[in-house]
Amino acid sequence: MVSLAASAVSARLDPAWRTGRLSLPRLRRAALISAAVAAPLALVLGPVGYGMWQDSYWHPAADEPLETAAFSPHKGIMVTAFGEAIDGTDMVWDVTDLSRPQRLSQFEGGQPMALSPDGRTVATIAYSGQAALWNVADPRRPVKMTTLSDGDGSKLEELAFSPDGQILATARYDRIFLWDMASPARPRLLRTLDAPVTYPAGDGPIPFSQRDLAFSPGGTILASATGTDQVTLWNVTNPAHAYRMATLDGAGDFIQAFAFSPRGNLLAAVTFHGTVLVYSLADPARPARTATVRGLLTRALYPSGSPQPEETPLCATCQPASYAVAFTPDGHALTVVVDREEMSANSGRDTIFDWHVTSAGTLGAGTAAARDVADFQPVIAPGDRTVLGSPPGSHAWHAWPLP
Repeated sequence: MVSLAASAVSARLDPAWRTGRLSLPRLRRAALISAAVAAPLALVLGPVGYGMWQDSYWHPAADEPLETAAFSPHKGIMVTAFGEAIDGTDMVWDVTDLSRPQRLSQFEGGQPMALSPDGRTVATIAYSGQAALWNVADPRRPVKMTTLSDGDGSKLEELAFSPDGQILATARYDRIFLWDMASPARPRLLRTLDAPVTYPAGDGPIPFSQRDLAFSPGGTILASATGTDQVTLWNVTNPAHAYRMATLDGAGDFIQAFAFSPRGNLLAAVTFHGTVLVYSLADPARPARTATVRGLLTRALYPSGSPQPEETPLCATCQPASYAVAFTPDGHALTVVVDREEMSANSGRDTIFDWHVTSAGTLGAGTAAARDVADFQPVIAPGDRTVLGSPPGSHAWHAWPLP
C-alpha cells in the first residue's frame, strides 16, 4: 500500500502526467520534486522504493511492460503500447533522435497497436474488443476518430497497415478483415477472409504471436500466422477481392514472429521453440523454403550464462522466450533477438543472432552476441539497428544498439 501511494504521489507531481508534454528538463525537475516529497518514506521503502523511483524517472505513468512499438517511416514519430490486459497506455514519442526520445502525449487507447506510414493514424484494440482509430496528426493531442465494427464477437488479435496506408488489416481468432482507409474517420470494410486455426496436439496453450500479421513492402501480399504449420500468404493486390495464395510449410511448431525482406522476395520466421525458417517468394503462389536453422534456444543463454535457469523450480513460472526478427535495410543480413528471463532474479538476457542472407534466401555463417537485459517483448526498430524492450513489471523501456 505504501509503495502504491508513493507511485501515485510521484506521478501526480509530474507535470507531464497532467499536460501530456514531456521534456528532459521538466522530467528531471519532476523527479527531484518527487524524491523530496518521498523522502519520509525512504526508510520504509528502502531499495525497492529507490528502484521504483529510477523507473519513474525515465517514463512515469506506465506501470505495465512494453507490448509493442510502431514507427512512422516518414516522420520521427514512435507510438508505444503498454499493458497486458484491457485498455493499455499508448504513448506518442518524438524519436528524431532515438537516443533522446521525448514523450509528446499519452492516451488509454489499448493494445496491440499499429501506426499508419504517414504517422497520422493509430489503430489500437480497445476494451470493447474492436479496433479504435486515433488521429495523431498533432502528436501532442491524440483524438479518437471512430471504432470499427465488423459484427464479430470474438477477440481481436492484431492490426497492420499496408505500406501506402490505404488498407488496414485486423485479425480475429480465425478471420481477417480488410478496411479501406482512404478516409480514416470513415473506414469501409472491403473484404472478410476466413483463416481457420490449426490446433496443436494435446491440451497446451496456443502461443499466438504478437506479430502474426504483416504486409509485404510492395503491399500486394499479406502474411498471417494462425496455428501450427500455418503461415498463409494472401494476394491483396485488389483488397476487395483478396484471396488465399499459398500456405507455407512450417516446422511442426507455432510461428512467433516473421518479417519480409526489404525487396519482398524473402520471408523469415522464427518458431516458438527456436527454429528459424526462410522462404523464397520469387513465385509467391509457390513459396519455397530456402533455409532452416534449429536450436536457437539451446544457444540463447539465461542471465546466469547457463542454458538452464539458476533456480529451476521458481523458473517454472518464467515466461516463454520472446522473439523479434528483421532484415537489415539492405537485405543482406537477418537478425533474430531471443529474450530469456529468470523470474526469480527479475532479470533477462537478449541473445542476438545474425546471418548473412543471399538473394536466393540461403543463410551464411551466423554470429551471436548477448546483453543482460529483460525484454517483455523485444522490438527491432526498422532501419536503425536498435532494439526496444521493457522489463516485466517495469515503468520503463530502453533502447540499445545492435552489435
